Amino acid sequence: MKIGLLAMPLALLGATPLLAEAPSVPAIGPIQSDFDDFGPAVQSLTLPSGRVVHFTDTGETGGRTVLFIGGTGTSARAAGMTDFLQTLRRQLRLRFIVVERNGFGDTAFKPDWGVADYAAEVRAVLDHLGVKRFAGVAISGGGPYMAAVASAMPERLISLHMLATAATAQGSDRCKVTLEQASKGVAGSVQNPQNWWAFPANSPTHRIPGFADRAYEEGARTFFIRGQMGDPTPEAAEMLRYCGPAADVSKVTAPVHIYQGGADPLVKIDQAEYWRGHFPNVASFRVFPGEGHDVQYRHWDQVLIELAGFTDQTVLCDAGKTRAVPAKEANALVTKGATLGICAWAKR
Repeated sequence: MKIGLLAMPLALLGATPLLAEAPSVPAIGPIQSDFDDFGPAVQSLTLPSGRVVHFTDTGETGGRTVLFIGGTGTSARAAGMTDFLQTLRRQLRLRFIVVERNGFGDTAFKPDWGVADYAAEVRAVLDHLGVKRFAGVAISGGGPYMAAVASAMPERLISLHMLATAATAQGSDRCKVTLEQASKGVAGSVQNPQNWWAFPANSPTHRIPGFADRAYEEGARTFFIRGQMGDPTPEAAEMLRYCGPAADVSKVTAPVHIYQGGADPLVKIDQAEYWRGHFPNVASFRVFPGEGHDVQYRHWDQVLIELAGFTDQTVLCDAGKTRAVPAKEANALVTKGATLGICAWAKR
């Protein structure tokens, strides 16, 4: 009687499962029981007015809480663009909260909304989460919003970190246009996130694996996630919002740290000077010669340790090793060949 090949036991064939090569590890070992995450989930909070505010809350509990305000045209997941240093963030036990702005991401557009409304929404989210005190970090167009938050609740601030932040465009030519005209002006970039997030060829962000793609995804989320199909109106409204006066920060006693690119073509140094002249307690004012509108990423390692309270330390790459050294020693080491930031920045 013939035995069909498919019915023949493997033992009769003298066979073992065919492997192209031996396993790469001697044993599988313990297998994870929980999911890895894709970053923080966007949460919502309904205010007494009925308006729905969206936010993210990520990071370590038990450490310092940080309010992160991204640049113009960013969503509640904007802090994810700094995840290239999430290992350091976790090591420092920093908890990041991001509150989404009007018309971006999941948040509906309200035409008469302003920076004071944002400060009120931030307060509501912080109260909802039970956060009493926090440090604040703002990037680029997030500057006026952070000023509004600082003005509204100065007693809750631990420190402020202003990274290439706009102050006010009041009196400039771009403030002489209508909302419709402003919308037409930004439509091409808003509707193409690759244009919106186009960094120049010499930007250090190109050294970060996957950074550009993460930025494009952030743009798509900001302008398309609710099916708004790249409607430029919210972004145009935000641009015109910068034409108003900046919030009064005269009662902010927390230390303020200002970071500015000396060759920034978008947020020029006069904006950093504005903040230096209006915050009462500027603890540090750094201008990085020759750097553009990307100091917020290039020096994110330094920002992180300062957010955690290590303001007397400087992150350096010295002799191929990354370390934090006392700030007073940093200049001498740089003169001898050390470079600012982790060693990954020194790689070409």
